[in-house]
Amino acid sequence: MFYLRVARGYRALDLLRWTLTATASAAVAALLLRALGRALSAGVPSPAAPALERLLWCLPALAAVTYLAAAWARALPLQQPERVAGLVAAGVGPVRLRLLLAGEIALACAFGALLALGGFLLLRGHVLELLPDGKLNAALGVRGSLPVAGTITLLAVVPLLGGVAAAAAVRPSDVVPVDGSDEPQRRPTLLRIAMAAALPAAGTLIVVTAVRVNGAEAAAVGWVIAVVGIAVAVPVLLYGAGQALAWGRPRAARLMAGRGLQAQAWRLGTPLAVLAVAGAVGVVAAMRYASSTHRPVGPLPVIEAGLVALCVLGALLTRLAELAGAHRAAYAPLRRMGAPTSMLQASVALRTGAAGLVVLAAGAGAGLLAAAALSV
Repeated sequence: MFYLRVARGYRALDLLRWTLTATASAAVAALLLRALGRALSAGVPSPAAPALERLLWCLPALAAVTYLAAAWARALPLQQPERVAGLVAAGVGPVRLRLLLAGEIALACAFGALLALGGFLLLRGHVLELLPDGKLNAALGVRGSLPVAGTITLLAVVPLLGGVAAAAAVRPSDVVPVDGSDEPQRRPTLLRIAMAAALPAAGTLIVVTAVRVNGAEAAAVGWVIAVVGIAVAVPVLLYGAGQALAWGRPRAARLMAGRGLQAQAWRLGTPLAVLAVAGAVGVVAAMRYASSTHRPVGPLPVIEAGLVALCVLGALLTRLAELAGAHRAAYAPLRRMGAPTSMLQASVALRTGAAGLVVLAAGAGAGLLAAAALSV
């Protein structure tokens, strides 16, 4: 209890983060409960394939919430160094601090899951009496009794994955935050460069071969390999873009933009890779949905796509907020020396443009491969 009292004192941003985590978890829990209700409405002798397909529909949203929980848990020690310093002074070690952050995220996820369960039970018990047409009967599973153990197990997945992701995301070095303004440039290793080139090439080759022989499973495997390779390649490409900006005899703005992008390539690479892949998949799915004659009934695809987009953007904005703090600390000596504001703004614009080109290239590659894999 002492550690929990020390950890209290939420600011407005912390309350917003906690509320958004609970809201996203409630949406995922509602999707899981909808899948359970559909399975109950189908009856006992129904085949297991439709129920499994409905649960697979929930996986993208569940993965998005897990990724968001990991990003926000890792950002807490960096955004609140005084809070972490107080916990360390009170005797909290790295393991306890990671467990505390994981418990905080898991509590928010559990609150959202309970909120969704309460709404689900309320609709099953009372609100359906006001809806004589019974449009929600199939989604709520009113024909069968709700299994208590199965419902609790299904909803426990959300806080469990959120807490595990939060604990795994916080590194031991994050316990004592350091000044990010003097972050050293880390060159990509030869192994990293080889993987960044080999994995997308191998995945593309598998997808092209699968398209020719009409192999859907091989196309899916090739696309996954290519996406993993794109995620590995984005930090390398960011570092290369920074090196290209600082090539030759650059002026001050171009030199600052290049060196800054090289230093941030590893911290910014993962969220940008996730943004590129998610955006590409979303565009391809929207195009196929618009041209398809057999569209899914109901707002489920739109809700899930919106939830995934909010989680990806939330994780990216969290990382950008961390880097913005490091930029302010790094630019403070330049401002004191009288550096013009236009030079600093030009540096930010160049760095943003180079990172945007990398994201567009990665997203275009992932989108073309997704379109090819789905055409099988």
